[in-house]
Amino acid sequence: MPAVTRAAFLKLLSKQLFPLLKEEGFDGTGQTLRRIRGPVIHVFNVQAASGGKACYLNLGAHFDFLPGEGGSFVAPAEIEESHCVFRDRIDPPPGPAFGWAYGADMAQAEENVEFLVSEWARQGHAFFAQYDTYPASCERLLQQTDPDQIHPAKTLNMARIALHLGESERARVFAQSGLARAPQAATSLKAKLEQVLAG
Repeated sequence: MPAVTRAAFLKLLSKQLFPLLKEEGFDGTGQTLRRIRGPVIHVFNVQAASGGKACYLNLGAHFDFLPGEGGSFVAPAEIEESHCVFRDRIDPPPGPAFGWAYGADMAQAEENVEFLVSEWARQGHAFFAQYDTYPASCERLLQQTDPDQIHPAKTLNMARIALHLGESERARVFAQSGLARAPQAATSLKAKLEQVLAG
């Protein structure tokens, strides 16, 4: 018996997972759904893994006042998970497959989707809860993030969030940390962090 195809797995997702997402305010067709609440944007995306036997479930969160990853602004209704500043994936169960396996047969596929739905409630909700409301989640992010513990590129996003909230001193702290640790070759990042400091 042939293994389950991507199309068959997506069909199961559209019956069992997508209605839950839509109940929770996500909208969209195909493999990307979005939930837009004021400046807060949440993205859920199903991405095929190489090899054709599994997929990744990508989660993205973004604030519309920030440029997307890559530097340009994207309309909230068109934003993809890859544009989001905050990203994660729903981890599959440990096993030989990278990503969520479609399954060797339909019974296994249904079992995988059932587990996936329970993981959405656990991992998906936990991820999006960090970026749920504005400005509260922005303030919480700034308070909980140690500038020296994140990648220099991420300090720029945090500095921009601080500036947006009118917290110029906190923006300076993030920018200074990023500048002190940015690789020499990261000229564009350094210029943007210097802009923050120039105020």
